[in-house]
Amino acid sequence: MQPQILGISGSPIKNSNTDRLVQAVLNSSGLKSEFVKLSKINVSPCIACLGCKNDNICKVKDDFSELSEKVRKADAIIVGGYSPYGSVDGFTKAFLERLFSLRHQNGLNRGKFAVTIATGIGRGAPGLEETSKQIEHALMTEGMEILDNLKVTGNTECLVCGYGQTCPMSSLPWVFGNDTTVTPDKFCKVEDQSDVWDRANQLGPEIAQRIKNRVLM
Repeated sequence: MQPQILGISGSPIKNSNTDRLVQAVLNSSGLKSEFVKLSKINVSPCIACLGCKNDNICKVKDDFSELSEKVRKADAIIVGGYSPYGSVDGFTKAFLERLFSLRHQNGLNRGKFAVTIATGIGRGAPGLEETSKQIEHALMTEGMEILDNLKVTGNTECLVCGYGQTCPMSSLPWVFGNDTTVTPDKFCKVEDQSDVWDRANQLGPEIAQRIKNRVLM
């Protein structure tokens, strides 16, 4: 039996802020759920071959075939991505592009409930709003009902690469200003961002109730 709620994370970082927030929504829902980390599977970008035009089945030979079945059978989907280079990450973007195979002609994702999650790369870093809008736009194009857009303050890789304090290309100056010393207080955990963490745990039950109400209609 397929899950009723599906969580997708485009973050390649192990147990990342994005992962944990997606999982918070899933776990609080009380529904049968599944979490998919895109960096652990192989989903390439859409190649615009239109092989899906007659049957809504993508013909590219990778892991999207299995994932698309999970998407099709889910009542709700949580999609989390992060914002390198000021826009949505490549893993999430490729997944969103491949949803075209389900949209073409028949709109197989219409009416699903959806929550978007976007994680930035530091306090005040650019790209967070843009990433959130890109994920939302893609899911709305699929005909999904967006229940909320959660935004997380995350961490730039320059905090952990070992060269962030001296590298001329470091992001630390434009995230933290003149204070580029790597200290524990500069790292952000989603659990400490009470507004977004509490909201994620509220959304799970809300999604479950909406699904229940739809079944009863």
